Amino acid sequence: MATHDSATVWSRRRVLASLLGVGALAPFVRGERGDTGDSVLLRYTAHVPNSHGLYSKVFVPWSAMVTEQTGGRIRWEHYVDALLHGALDGFKAVASGVTDYTHGYATYQPGSFHLTHGLQLPFLFANSGVAALVSEELYPEYLKDEYERMGVYLAHCDSTTAYDIMSKRPVREPADMRGLKIRSTGGLMAEILRQVGAVPVVLAAAETYTAFQRGVIDGVALGAPDMVAYRLYETGTHYLRVGLTHTVIQFCLNPRTFDELPGDLRVQLYNLYRLHGQVASRNFYGGENLDIAIETLRAEGIEVTEQTPTERQAWVDAVQPLEQRFIDENERRGLPATAFVREAKERAALYANWTDQQLWDYASANPVQGIIAL
Repeated sequence: MATHDSATVWSRRRVLASLLGVGALAPFVRGERGDTGDSVLLRYTAHVPNSHGLYSKVFVPWSAMVTEQTGGRIRWEHYVDALLHGALDGFKAVASGVTDYTHGYATYQPGSFHLTHGLQLPFLFANSGVAALVSEELYPEYLKDEYERMGVYLAHCDSTTAYDIMSKRPVREPADMRGLKIRSTGGLMAEILRQVGAVPVVLAAAETYTAFQRGVIDGVALGAPDMVAYRLYETGTHYLRVGLTHTVIQFCLNPRTFDELPGDLRVQLYNLYRLHGQVASRNFYGGENLDIAIETLRAEGIEVTEQTPTERQAWVDAVQPLEQRFIDENERRGLPATAFVREAKERAALYANWTDQQLWDYASANPVQGIIAL
C-alpha cells in the first residue's frame, strides 16, 4: 500500500505528465470558438492549501469575476497545495512555463531585489488595501526593472495584514524580543527583527507550524488571518498587536501568456488584476475577516495584548533608523531611494483614512497604468 507521501508524489507526477502531454509549456490552451471569440484556459498555481483564505476567499471569487466579466472567454484551472511547485519556486515556475500565474514574492528572493524591499519599511501603510494600491502605483517608475529581471511580468500586488508577534512567552516592548528566534520573511522584515534584538529565521509561512511546534523558533511575525489559517494558536500562547510592517506579496505572470492573449482580453485582464489586491484586503487580510481572526485567537486561549500609544511609539522609535539605512544603502547602488521613500510615504498618507469602498472605487475607475505594456 502506498504511503501518504508516496501517493502525493505519484499524484504530482501524474499531473505533471498529463500537463506535459497537452503542451504544458504553451502559454494558454484555446477552447471552443464562440460568438465572442476564442476562449483561453489559464493555469493558476499556489503553494497554499485549498482551505487557505488566499485561495478560497480571494482567488476563487476574483477568478469568477474575471470569467463573468470576460463573458467566459477567460477560464481557469487551479493547482494548489504546492502540487506543481513549492512556495519558493514561483518565479521559476512561471519563467519555465509550468504555470501561467502564481506568487512571485520578492521577500522569498531577497538578494534579487533592492528598492522593492522598501515596501516593508516599518509602520508605512495604514492597512493592506492601501499597501496594495500604493505598491502598484510605485511599481512602473521604481520597481518594474528589478522585478522583470526575474523573467516575468507583475500580475498584481496584494498585501498581508500588518505583521504582529505570536510567541510562547509574553512580549510587550522591544526589549522583550532580545534573543528570540522569530519566523520572518527576508528583506526588511528580517532587519526589523534584528533592530529589536531578535534573531530572524526566514521561513515560508506554510513551514512555520512545524518549526514553531518543534521549538526551532520561539515566535512568529505574521498577520492574524495567516496565524489562524496555519493554526499557530495550537503552539503559541501570547499575541502582541504591534503592526510592525505590511509584507507586500507580488504575483507573477508568464509574459508569453499575456502577450499572446487577444488585445481586448489583455486590457480586461490587466484592469481586473488592479482589483485583486482590494479583493484580498476586503475578503481575507482586512475587514471582518481580520476581526474574526483576532476573536478566533482569543477563543483558542491566546492572550492578546493591545498596545498603548506610548508603547507603540517605543516600537516606532526602535526601528526608525532602518529608514535612513535603507535610503543610504540603495543610494550607494545608484538607485533613487530618497525619492522612492518620500513618494511611498506621501501616497500612503494620502489614502490612510480611505474606506475599503473608496479604495475599491478608485482602483476600479483609475487602474494604474504601466505595470505591463498594453
